[in-house]
Amino acid sequence: MRPPSTLRVTALLAGVASVLLAALVAWAVHLLLGGQGRLGWDGVDPAGLAEGAAFVASFLTFLRYARSALRLPSPTLLSFGVVAPPNAARVARSVPQVDAARGLHTLIDNRIVIVEEEGVPVGVAGVKRERITSWEDLVKVDGRVAVTDLRRVLAHEPIVIVVDDEGSVLGVVTQEAYLAGLWGRVR
Repeated sequence: MRPPSTLRVTALLAGVASVLLAALVAWAVHLLLGGQGRLGWDGVDPAGLAEGAAFVASFLTFLRYARSALRLPSPTLLSFGVVAPPNAARVARSVPQVDAARGLHTLIDNRIVIVEEEGVPVGVAGVKRERITSWEDLVKVDGRVAVTDLRRVLAHEPIVIVVDDEGSVLGVVTQEAYLAGLWGRVR
């Protein structure tokens, strides 16, 4: 999983490479058509239109390839890295951490709670109906990763625990919250 800064650099390099490769394809078409193509302020001719169409078609093809091969979000790639997704720590929702012996009544007020024994997390209540999901069975990610990289994990898991470098819990990202962030508000 990658942090947003890595996504920005990758998108910039992929975007610049796509422009350069598309310009190379357009130049090859220009040479194949005898170097007479004009597409600009002075005039337009069929050879110039062919060069322009070759540039646009190859640029879009290279962008599509880069997006799928590098698993880049479209807005990040199309902005050449100016727009990047937030990191998981910024998106994670904090949840109460309760002691197993005393605090499961907190589940009534919150959909999800982290259950602890003597200050150490042992599971999460509220993920699966009427049971505590073991801490070892939960997916944990570093808070620095880009939230878009959670897509593959959240396709199979209902929840991801976001932790910092020391392993302290920063919050959780649920499938529902992830989709709400991409597609609008969940009511």
